[in-house]
Amino acid sequence: MFFGWYVVAGTFVAQLLVAGFLVYSVTLFVPLVRAEFAVTMAQVMQSLTAGTFAGMLLMPAAGVMFDRWPMRWVMSSGVLLFAAGLWAIAQSQSITSYVLFFAITMAIGNTLVGSPACQTVLARWFSKSRGRAMGISAIGTSLGGIAIPALVVVLLERFGWRSALEFIAALALLVVLPVVVATVRGRPSDIGLEAEAAGAAGGDAAPEQGLTMAQIVRHPCYWFIGVPLGLLFSAYTVGLVNIAPYAASLDIPPSGASGLIMAIAVMGFIGKLGFGVIADRVNLKWALWAVMALALVGFLLLAAQPSYPIMLGATALMGLAAGGMVPVWGSMMAAAFGLLSYGRAMGLMGPLLTLLVLPSFTVVGALFDISGSYQLPLLIFSGVIALAMLLLLPLRLPR
Repeated sequence: MFFGWYVVAGTFVAQLLVAGFLVYSVTLFVPLVRAEFAVTMAQVMQSLTAGTFAGMLLMPAAGVMFDRWPMRWVMSSGVLLFAAGLWAIAQSQSITSYVLFFAITMAIGNTLVGSPACQTVLARWFSKSRGRAMGISAIGTSLGGIAIPALVVVLLERFGWRSALEFIAALALLVVLPVVVATVRGRPSDIGLEAEAAGAAGGDAAPEQGLTMAQIVRHPCYWFIGVPLGLLFSAYTVGLVNIAPYAASLDIPPSGASGLIMAIAVMGFIGKLGFGVIADRVNLKWALWAVMALALVGFLLLAAQPSYPIMLGATALMGLAAGGMVPVWGSMMAAAFGLLSYGRAMGLMGPLLTLLVLPSFTVVGALFDISGSYQLPLLIFSGVIALAMLLLLPLRLPR
């Protein structure tokens, strides 16, 4: 079997634990940490804000590391630091130390072991199956969103939040680290192999020489990919975060809201696989337009305050779109910037996306306060998605 698929397995496991904890499980610790330190919710939430900003600062430097250093050791070091960070959080004696340790751990985990690192590795191993490989790897995130929170709930009930963090740290060291060391290789040439053969080529040639960071930022594709994606991410993020309170405002019980979230997660599986295959076979610009169209229809359906079955269908469309973002985006970056500059391009893309996503939380809150419902925010962010589709028009990708 082509060794690249072992690399897919390693990145799958890495994303399962890291994203399963940082994206889906952190919320379970919030009430316990708040009670432990007798602080407000806003003080606990500072950990997420600080982690987001720390990640934004780390990503450009990490991108340079991805292009220059062996990815096997970059990701292995990331797992070690992630485990050490979890242990440090568990030893926190104040909310200040909790926020500090959490911010550092979140930035390191998301950057050195998360999607940017995994996509960089896979882009170098695969060509004609690049989208499929990235889609399968990203399913680890979805599976982690199911398995890790379930494990955390059991650990919290039996041992408390500090011991739960120590257990997750041990899991990173004893399971994820050996898998990453055994399977991840940054380039096929590291072990005397060649990358997967390319498929049919056409159009302009992708860059064959490494680009400097200044050249990447000045490259039209940086903006024509980054801004539309950032707007799409901002809309999807506020939709996901507010789906439960929106359901509650329509008198849908918690069990119904859970079903909506589950629809997003399940369809995310399908989206990652489906768009992974699509990204290998069709024009990537059309593939991203399809992702955006699914999200737009989902938002418009939700804005109509529909019946529960239609809401279920709307969230399913959002899940498909969310799943499709990862493989299409990863393939676009390889086509636009080439493999020699892939890590730096991904690292520089992170701050742009973060800056576009962060204001969305304040905007949706203000719109809700003005209108007293989620209908206006949903319509406004439907317009944001439509704007993203228009801004994608000038994009011209090499092939």
